[in-house]
Amino acid sequence: MVTLSAEHARRKSLKHFKTTNTRQALGCCYLLHDSLKNMKQFDFKAKKFKKVKKTKDHLDALSTSLEKEKFPQDYYPDRKWSRKGFIRTRWALGDCAFDLVNIHLFHDASNLVAWEKSPSVYSSTRQKALGFVLDRITDQRFEQVPYFIFGDFNFRLDSKQVIESLCPTATMQTVRSADTNEIDKLIFRESDNDHKVVLQLAKKGFNYINQDVFRESNGKQLLEFDRELSVFKDRLHELDISFPPSYPYSEDSSQGKQYMNTRCPAWCDRVLMSASAKDLILKPENEEKSITYDNVGPNVCMGDHKPVYLYFRLSTGAGKPNANKHKCCAVQ
Repeated sequence: MVTLSAEHARRKSLKHFKTTNTRQALGCCYLLHDSLKNMKQFDFKAKKFKKVKKTKDHLDALSTSLEKEKFPQDYYPDRKWSRKGFIRTRWALGDCAFDLVNIHLFHDASNLVAWEKSPSVYSSTRQKALGFVLDRITDQRFEQVPYFIFGDFNFRLDSKQVIESLCPTATMQTVRSADTNEIDKLIFRESDNDHKVVLQLAKKGFNYINQDVFRESNGKQLLEFDRELSVFKDRLHELDISFPPSYPYSEDSSQGKQYMNTRCPAWCDRVLMSASAKDLILKPENEEKSITYDNVGPNVCMGDHKPVYLYFRLSTGAGKPNANKHKCCAVQ
């Protein structure tokens, strides 16, 4: 649908991304099938829907048909103002309108800091940022519609409690830096069995003796430590997770299932939705797997994050008995 010369695209991009307080490192690619004759996209400046047209130069239209923001600088005063934030687009398929929101939340800067208390300081920072996004997309500037929110939430397992679960009888050795006397590494050893090392924890190191625990049964036994979303249980919903932690995978092309020994594996990548959006997802009685929530490329290298997708059928009539049904797929 969209074709631009490299030079023309570069000039257009420079024009639209000069403002540093809105510039962030998020982008979205939406593929619309030719069979969708009545697809419309919302213009946030004009405050109305406009029919989606095939065009060679759509960047001018895109500047008003999306809403994008970085998180406020005071959300992380001790750090450089990053380009994390969100992008929202609004669509109408027939008489069914919905928002698609791409998000990128803060990561854990140090495994050692994340381990200090439960929940970690990073968890509360992500909670604040996600609350900011939800408040923005549900405020009074525009009519409220169902929304799907997806991307790298950077949700982590409760590090302190995970380590206590993985190393219940281990003894801990603290290794300090000779220069600063700050903690450089924590080494957990079995209390017997020749004091075998079970886990080594560093600022950017999480080297556990048995990675299979994160892959067996899709890591199901660790889901109890995935708690960051529970704060938003009244505002956000998610289908049951049936795939292994989505991060941090090895970037070695021959190691599609291997995790890197840098962070505790976690379900960072998600597709969430409002209660009204969940109601839009149909469950036809005679169709198996009409809704699928899974990862992409489970056995091949996809980078350090395994992409996650939600496949479902959407009704253009928002629940009307004879509404047309269309296949949809949201990929973080």
